[in-house]
Amino acid sequence: MKTESDEYKVTGMDMVIKYFGLIMAVAYIGIGAAVITRPDIINIHGPYALPLGILLIAYGLFRAFKVYQRYFQK
Repeated sequence: MKTESDEYKVTGMDMVIKYFGLIMAVAYIGIGAAVITRPDIINIHGPYALPLGILLIAYGLFRAFKVYQRYFQK
């Protein structure tokens, strides 16, 4: 039988998933910023660099928000 305190226990795997999610969110934001500022790094043509960079940054922010909602907002 589960008690109320069992519901809020954090396992080691939860910690790994939490920090991996944060690292990936920061990575998406950084890659998006790099694509916008230096599109020649991964050989993207000019008109495609800005939308791709914005999309990567938006996805990174979305991932960071979801990690925050799940693990930091209790």
